[in-house]
Amino acid sequence: MAVRTEVPRRRLALVTVALALGACSDDEATPTTTDDGTEPGPAASGTIAPDASDPGATSGSPATSGSPATSGTASAPPATPRDSPATTTGTDPPPLTDAPTTTAAPDGEAIELGRSVEGRPITVIRRGTPGGTAIVAVGAIHGDEDAGVAIIDELRRVPVPDGIELWLVPSMNPDGQAADVRQNINGVDLNRNFPENWSPLGEPGVWQYAGPSAASEPETQAMLALSERVQPQLTLWYHQDLFRINPATGLDGEIRRRYASLTGLPIIEVTGGVYTGTASQWSRTIAADGGIGFTIELGSSLGQRGARRHAAAVLTVAGELT
Repeated sequence: MAVRTEVPRRRLALVTVALALGACSDDEATPTTTDDGTEPGPAASGTIAPDASDPGATSGSPATSGSPATSGTASAPPATPRDSPATTTGTDPPPLTDAPTTTAAPDGEAIELGRSVEGRPITVIRRGTPGGTAIVAVGAIHGDEDAGVAIIDELRRVPVPDGIELWLVPSMNPDGQAADVRQNINGVDLNRNFPENWSPLGEPGVWQYAGPSAASEPETQAMLALSERVQPQLTLWYHQDLFRINPATGLDGEIRRRYASLTGLPIIEVTGGVYTGTASQWSRTIAADGGIGFTIELGSSLGQRGARRHAAAVLTVAGELT
C-alpha cells in the first residue's frame, strides 16, 4: 500500500514553482490514477493549434524519444557525464541557507538550494513582488527532458506583473542533464522519490526506480526545502515529450485548461506508468490551502517562439490567481 512518509526538514529554501511528471509506457503496470495522481477531468475542446514553426509542436501526436519503450524491468542507460562535477568556487551561486525570509532573496539572482549527488549546484531565481502570489516553475526533473529550461530562461528576462512572485528552478537534476539520462546519478527517478504517496518501486536499473526511501536523494530534499518555505499557490513541472496536459477537475482543472488554451497543448490523459511519489502530487500538499501543481508535457523540442508562448502563459495564469 502506498503511504506518505514524513521527511525531516532540511535547509529551508526559497522557491516554489514546479513542473514535471514523467509519463512513460509500462507494459506491466496499469495505474489506478493519472500521471499526477488526480482523477481525470473533462478534456478541453477548441484548444489553440500548435505553432507549425515550432519544432516538436506541429502535431497532437506525441513523439516517443523521451519515454522509455521498455517494460518496468528494463535497464536504464549508463550514466556517462558529459562534464565534470561542479565544485565550490568564487563563481558559484550563494547558498540560500542564510536567508531567513523570501524577501531576503535578491531579485533575479541565482541562489543555491542544495547540491546534487555529484556536487553540482541546484539553483533558484526569485523574481517579482516579494510576498505576492508565489509560483514555482521547474524546467527539468528528468535529465533527458530539459526543453523546459528554455521557458525558465525566458521567465528570467521578461517583465513580471505586480503581485506575482516567481521562483524559477532551471533544473533539479543537473547530474542527469550532464549524463543525458532520465534519473539522477544514483539511478533514481526523482519523479517517484517525493514523500507524498511514496511506495517502493523497481530497483536500480529500472527506469521508474523510486529510490531506497522517500526523499532519499539530495535533489529531492532541495525541492522539499524550497517549496515548504515558499508554499507556492502554483507549481509547474515541465516534462517531455508527450505533448499534453493531464485533465483534472475544480480550480486545478480550470488552470490546466487555461494554460492549455494559451499554449496549444491538448488536454489528454497521461497513463502508462506507476505514479507513486510524484512531484506534482506532493506539490499540491504544501500550501495552506492545498495549492495547485501539475505536469506540462512538452513536445520533442521547443523553439524560442514556443518558449515565449509558455512563459507568457505562466504569467497569465499566475495573474489570474492573484
